This record gives sequence, structure tokens and C-alpha cells, in this order.
Amino acid sequence: MGRKKIEIKLVKNIEARYVTFSKRRKGLFKKASELSILCGARVGLLGFSPSGKPFAFGSPSFQVVIDEYLHEGGVETFENGEIGNLNEELKDLKKEIKVEDKKIEEVDKGIIPTDLSLEELQKVKTSLKELQGEIEAASSLLLLAKKPVFIIQG
Repeated sequence: MGRKKIEIKLVKNIEARYVTFSKRRKGLFKKASELSILCGARVGLLGFSPSGKPFAFGSPSFQVVIDEYLHEGGVETFENGEIGNLNEELKDLKKEIKVEDKKIEEVDKGIIPTDLSLEELQKVKTSLKELQGEIEAASSLLLLAKKPVFIIQG
């Protein structure tokens, strides 16, 4: 008998989700390693756990694959000073989002009355979404510019 086919959907139980993630991540690393060995391909794999922690796999190493990608693809690389500036900008943006999120929660709970019209609130919502997009982009650039937290070499 073969394995039972499971429906691909979000695992609702948080503990089961972490276990599933762990097992699937190991399988993904194994497949990436096999692809590298069998085909002689350079493989780089970057992901984020359900808790938001980055993980990476690279063959021959993640840093080698990323460096090659950045130089071949014409993607701009960053100097250490620029990385520091991006880190500071990212921290500031995250602080702004936290402050705005608290304000929204307080308005939703009725703690802080708002004099803003519906149109003004929609503009605030749109600007928060844009700010979140900028933070995600900056985070991605930082991950590509730095060594990832976990590096597994094949």
C-alpha cells in the first residue's frame, strides 16, 4: 500500500503545524541536495518558519549561491555601512507600524475617539499597507545582504 494522499491546506493546530513544517523542511532540504548532486546545479533555498525565523540551504553554500545570483543577475550589493543604514530604517519603520497598530486597536475598542472621516481612515489604512510592503522589501534585501541565520551545506 502507498501513502495516503493528504489535502494541501493550512494545518489549524499550531503544534501540528510546527511538526509538519519541520518534517517538510527536512524533505525540502533533501530534495534540494539531491538536485544539486544529481544535476551539478547550484541550489539556494531560503524560507521562513511559521514563527518567522529564516532558514536556508545552499549547495555548495547558500552564500556562494546568493553571491553568484547577485553578481550574475545585476542585483545591487550593499556595503556594511549601507546594511547598517537599512537596519536602522527597518527598525524605525517597525516602530512606526507598532505605534499605528496600537492607535488602530484603541480606536477599534473605542478607547480613543477618532475625528477622521471614512475617507481619511482609508488613506491611513492604505499608507500602512504601503509601509508594511516597504518593510517586507527591506527585510528581503537585508536577508540577501547578510548571512542567513541557518546555513546547511550540501
